[in-house]
Amino acid sequence: MSKNDKSEKKDTKPAKKAPKKQSVEKAVPRSLETVSASSWRDQNITPSLEIDQGDTVLYGAGTTSAAILLGQGRKIARPRQIIYEQWMRMEANPIVSSALMLLCTAALGGHETSGQLVFIEEADGCLDNEHYQRLVDEISRDLAPIFNQIAYQMAYTGAVYGDSFARVYSAPKEGVISVSCDELVRPQLVQAFERGGKTVGYAVYTGEKNFERLDITQLARLKMPRTQWIPQFGVVERSMKSQLTTDDIEELPLLPSLVGGSLLYNAEEAYELLNKSLLGLVGQRWLDSIDEQILTVNVESMTKDQQRIFINSFKNMLRTSKELAEKSLKDNTPVMQRIRHILPVHNEKQMMQIAGALQSARSASISIDDVMLHARLLSGALGVDLSMIGFADQMAGGLGEGGFFRTSAQAAERARIIRVALTDFFNSIIDVHTLKKYGFVFAANDRPWNINFYGSISALEAEKQRTRADAMNAGGILVQTMQAMKELGADKEIMKVFLEKTLMIDSDLADLYSRLVEAKPAGEEQDEKNPFGG
Repeated sequence: MSKNDKSEKKDTKPAKKAPKKQSVEKAVPRSLETVSASSWRDQNITPSLEIDQGDTVLYGAGTTSAAILLGQGRKIARPRQIIYEQWMRMEANPIVSSALMLLCTAALGGHETSGQLVFIEEADGCLDNEHYQRLVDEISRDLAPIFNQIAYQMAYTGAVYGDSFARVYSAPKEGVISVSCDELVRPQLVQAFERGGKTVGYAVYTGEKNFERLDITQLARLKMPRTQWIPQFGVVERSMKSQLTTDDIEELPLLPSLVGGSLLYNAEEAYELLNKSLLGLVGQRWLDSIDEQILTVNVESMTKDQQRIFINSFKNMLRTSKELAEKSLKDNTPVMQRIRHILPVHNEKQMMQIAGALQSARSASISIDDVMLHARLLSGALGVDLSMIGFADQMAGGLGEGGFFRTSAQAAERARIIRVALTDFFNSIIDVHTLKKYGFVFAANDRPWNINFYGSISALEAEKQRTRADAMNAGGILVQTMQAMKELGADKEIMKVFLEKTLMIDSDLADLYSRLVEAKPAGEEQDEKNPFGG
């Protein structure tokens, strides 16, 4: 067949496949499992209508007697707003904020030229399907710019409070148009409701009535993994309403989500100790800055009235000194003047000066080492080494050459949990987008796209390369050792015992490697098959 004939055939193909040019929502085949719009609304939107304002007031208020759930000692139950208030104060701390920013940066990465953070790409099973490729490309064009705008803010807020919310604005046939994560949907103002651990709706304390009910198509939630239990009020009321014996998730009650998932909870004690040590250090400096002296005279031959005047003057002098010190601490301003006291005298006018009579007699002083100890504890609780957030001098003499990369890799490993929460958050928004624009939603385990991030920080890649190099070196040494044993005349049994007992290799691998003793070189095998080489 000539080339012209082939080209003519190719030209006729597009005419047969013309239906592919129709809209995506009509062209997408349903080979992947999907959920219809009506079924998805019944499962995810209808339950939110059960949210009542009275439930939001009940949970998180009052006291109970369940000591196991409410904690003991220093970890006692607290109201929801008190927990958020504590984390809000910690968020303003420079060490805490720098550590969280580092974790968020490690989790998101970023393209070296475009700066893009989030990538919506085809899943492995859909690379050869043109319909799904077109669908994923369209979703990426619509939502990738929105995701890149809110990714960092959502990750940071989620790391602080364990939850992060975003208002989703969508329209039929257009899908998600905009996503807002401003101060109106801060975790302090939003109460998420769950059924069987699945978020089904929200109560928002903003608006005209100071209470608005929203469903999951209107508000998206970034939920950090609940790895630690936080004692809090409302857990007993929640347990009374729970139905642990029910297997059908649709019969479970609608319950408010409890506070959790924050990266700051296990750092609360270290944060308080750091503040106290800093306050002690600064207070000591202020106290030492006060230069106080006693001026007195010879009081011989004083009358009783004169003695009374002298005692009162002395008391006023001490009281004035105390008031000046208290005012300095209260106003957060050091004393910038010298203090002198004058006592009344009689007869002899000779004056004596007693310096340092009221100075403190401390047996030990608070040093910067005390502060650095608590700073290391705080940064360690956050999963970031102190040398990573501005204290590079802490690296000297510690981990040695390459230590900076190892501490960086630990931060990258800790940041993986932020990626997990971000992936679920972005998928929930894409579900709303496909629901409004195409009229169906893909099943959670059958989505044709993947949410990817641009690699990780270079330190984690360095750790991977180092681990791979060590494995290759170990394998090379093993091959050389086995070659030496084979040349010494070791048979299969001897080789197996040597590998298993001496080199401590697993028994199944030792049995497999020992077969190499009976293997013949490729050249010898060829000679046996054809000794004449023809």
